[in-house]
Amino acid sequence: MSPESSPERRPHRESSPMTPISPLSPSSSLPQWLRHTRPRTGLLANAKFRVLAVALGCIMMGWMLTSMLGPGERAMDFAGTYDAASGGILDDPTGFGMATVKSQSMQPGIIGGEEPKDEMEAESDTNRHKQPSVTGALSELHDAVKDKLKSWNPYHAQPVSHGASRVNSTATASRPHGLASATATALAGEAITDGISDEERLGARTRIGKCTILFNGNSFWERAIRTHERHDREHGYRLHVLRQHLMDDVWSKPAYILSLLLRELSKPESERLEWLFWVDADTIILNPHIPIEVFLPPPGSEFDDVHLLFSNDWNGLNNGVFPVRVNQWSVQLFSAITSFRHYRPDAPLPFRDQSAMDALMHEPAFSSNLAQAPQRWFNAYQGEHNETLAPFQIRRGDFLVHFAGVLNREERMGYWLERAEQHLDDWEVPVKSTSYPQEVRDFWSEQKDLRRRKKEALSGARLKAKELMSNVEEHMEEYGDRMSEEQKSSIEENRKGLYTILESGDDASDLDKMEEAMHKLEESFQPLTSVVTEVHKTLLNSAHEAIFAGEKDLLQSGFNQGSSSPELERISDSVKHLKYLVMTPQENWNRHDITAATDAVTDARAKLQEKEAATLAEARRIEQAKKQAGIALDDVQKQAADASSSTSSSLEPSTTDSALAPTNVGEPAFAAVSAATDD
Repeated sequence: MSPESSPERRPHRESSPMTPISPLSPSSSLPQWLRHTRPRTGLLANAKFRVLAVALGCIMMGWMLTSMLGPGERAMDFAGTYDAASGGILDDPTGFGMATVKSQSMQPGIIGGEEPKDEMEAESDTNRHKQPSVTGALSELHDAVKDKLKSWNPYHAQPVSHGASRVNSTATASRPHGLASATATALAGEAITDGISDEERLGARTRIGKCTILFNGNSFWERAIRTHERHDREHGYRLHVLRQHLMDDVWSKPAYILSLLLRELSKPESERLEWLFWVDADTIILNPHIPIEVFLPPPGSEFDDVHLLFSNDWNGLNNGVFPVRVNQWSVQLFSAITSFRHYRPDAPLPFRDQSAMDALMHEPAFSSNLAQAPQRWFNAYQGEHNETLAPFQIRRGDFLVHFAGVLNREERMGYWLERAEQHLDDWEVPVKSTSYPQEVRDFWSEQKDLRRRKKEALSGARLKAKELMSNVEEHMEEYGDRMSEEQKSSIEENRKGLYTILESGDDASDLDKMEEAMHKLEESFQPLTSVVTEVHKTLLNSAHEAIFAGEKDLLQSGFNQGSSSPELERISDSVKHLKYLVMTPQENWNRHDITAATDAVTDARAKLQEKEAATLAEARRIEQAKKQAGIALDDVQKQAADASSSTSSSLEPSTTDSALAPTNVGEPAFAAVSAATDD
């Protein structure tokens, strides 16, 4: 066979070559891959050795990558064993924190049981407890590669190492990698978990933090806490869980909130939380799509002075779930709650810390900075699944459910935990598809109207208080001489107290104080009121007598039939004025005005009576004059008649002269009568 026909030199064809007629030579015609070759000798000739070499190469490469790409000086400590308390479900709380620290005997009310170790001691103790394992090595390799790749990104900010946050010598609970906060320092037995890591937050700060306490928790309590994890991841909330007593009984709750408030206020303002959202451990998040911000007061509004939202149930205040603002006001409130039983040992506390909080919230120092939210927002109770429920029962799409005061609590919690862990679409509804946005708008609108009504009530109370003080001052000037010195001093003291409140400003919290001070002043004013009442009765009797007499004079004088005179006009005006004063409310009476009006009617009547007496006297004088003038006329006429008869007998021829003579003789008498009549 020629070399050109050899299979090794034959070019590639689409079809397989035809089988040759003559047999192939075993040495030259068989393909190379079918030819028998002599076995090779060497170290890697055996397949087992090759596999072993590849495995050793992988191990060496992994070791080299770990050493080259490791974080170096920023090496983090990883617990070698699994801590069930931070990532699993505990049936028994005694195993919490056993992977990292030893259990310590703590006295109630003391945070931290021993002197803190230095950083090197803490690191050596942590390394001493580590147990090597394949899982731990792979985890370290994964984290090292991840950190190195992130370090190549020029826009990635390297986390700052803090000794206090990196190593907590007072039994800090382990945190998931990537979620530990660089600024949150945990207390003894406290677990702090950030919903979003610093890298994922991209420089944005957490505005709201959650906090709760869980002692001796079983699987139901742990599962309830874990329902908050998805909610925290979705909205970036930090969760603080205390698993160790700070004080005896339930007083660890206000003490823990107070410690968180002080811890946040000690940070720079740009790093601290703005709100803390307290949740009892028996609350279950049903709809993680509802942010806490939707319930808070609108920022930059007139409600910036609202520092705590609360809800009530049939027992009064329910402090199982509430948001509180991080500021000095909150520190004062929870300081007072924590110390309430010591400074007020006789105060009844049927619900312990809840009763203390309720009592303090009614005091003026705190009452003006609160807002009562609907119960379904924060303390919805479990009920049937329909839309015709009571306002306090849970509905589809609601935020959470609270099992306060439930007897078979674990059984009920188990039912709702299964529902929450299924993440059903008809329960996990987007916030815009729920009734919360409209409810919140209506709620703050009602709060605005409520504040307006309070301001109006305060303005009315201030006006009433000023009128009361003016009335008291006037009555004291008029009738103070009829009261004892003790009564005078009591009235003056209460008047000064009310005046101080009036000068304190337009704060709505002074409304109750103002009403109380007004009540005290009215009580001390009661003896003077009795004196005023007796005086008013006397004034009223005098006024009635004057009005009756004046109207009688007008009637007798024919004033109503049109007869008029200056004296009658004066009586009519004075009677009308006196009636006007008497018809006003007696609390507005002025003794001097009513007395002057009564005297005016009396004076007007006296003037009329004087005129009538003068007129009558003049008429009598005229009548007497007329009588006297009539007698004189008769005498003159008689004398004239006598003279006329004597003259006529002596002088008969001169009739004209004799007739004129008697007439001239009687002229003086007629002039006298005419003058008297004219007068």
